[in-house]
Amino acid sequence: MLVYFDIVKRRRPIREGGELVKTDWSTKEILKRIPIYPTDPDVEYDPNPRGNSRGGKGIIINQKELFVGTYHAILVLDLHLNLKRKITNHLFSNIHEICFAGDNEERIWVSSTAIDCALLVDQAGNCLKSWWPREEALLQEKYGLFPMDIDKTADNRIKYLHAELEKKESHTHLNSVTASGKHTYALMKKQGIVVQIEPAIKIVLEDEWIRGAHSPVVSGDGEQMIMCGSASKHILFYQLRTGKLIKKINFLDFVEIAELHRKYPDQPYNKSIFVRGLEIIDANRILVGVAPASILEIDINRNRLSDFYQYSSDVGDAVHGIVHMSK
Repeated sequence: MLVYFDIVKRRRPIREGGELVKTDWSTKEILKRIPIYPTDPDVEYDPNPRGNSRGGKGIIINQKELFVGTYHAILVLDLHLNLKRKITNHLFSNIHEICFAGDNEERIWVSSTAIDCALLVDQAGNCLKSWWPREEALLQEKYGLFPMDIDKTADNRIKYLHAELEKKESHTHLNSVTASGKHTYALMKKQGIVVQIEPAIKIVLEDEWIRGAHSPVVSGDGEQMIMCGSASKHILFYQLRTGKLIKKINFLDFVEIAELHRKYPDQPYNKSIFVRGLEIIDANRILVGVAPASILEIDINRNRLSDFYQYSSDVGDAVHGIVHMSK
């Protein structure tokens, strides 16, 4: 099995702020790695020590290409990490997770986190659909949200780079869009909710554990949503039909990860065992990323750590996206 993952290197100069890595999972051999940073427009200075414009974001893959998010673009590479082209849009601003639109690999959902927007784009970057939670009547009424003052026709890619929008009233921090069949979901970590945005708008999950969560994915049978409880150091399992939290896996229950946490404690702005990046291998196994940049293979039926690869010894190096494919 081949595993591709990207990382954010916090507190670094922008051009040293991230990597994309290809590994042979069975041997843990690094087959190739390349730097990842935003260009065109370039980001010359980012005072935010937590990452922000640095490094790679969400990753998706098909049989011939790898799609890797940066702050304001999606890089399209071949499976040997050679850049082929770039997808961008004037509303890409602090991209987090990306996903294919169900079974249609020609269309990509993008979470544009700085401006609280989910965008559906084609391979040329044309916007086919957009969803703005702060303009949704259901969410306005329930959470007191109000629309963002934004010119949607302007180039917003680096306009909000220094705005500290997460501290602003009504910001939702929409950091993920994930799709399963005809259903598309968006995670808003500030409110601790997951909203189904297709085919009909409805809140499907609401839980304190979702505040600060990342990287939701839907199980192969469409019945569960699995996500990273980033700060709590858990993987969370929700039943979509009932909206109930049905299972949690605490990473500190694994001896190897508890030792990693002890050896590499928290730093200012950087949390040890910050959980982000999740990939389903099959019905029994998932890959999950943590800081310092490491990949865990977990048997979710036995609640067992099956394999573990530590890439970095710096808590400021955090995994963002993970995908896999057969050799």
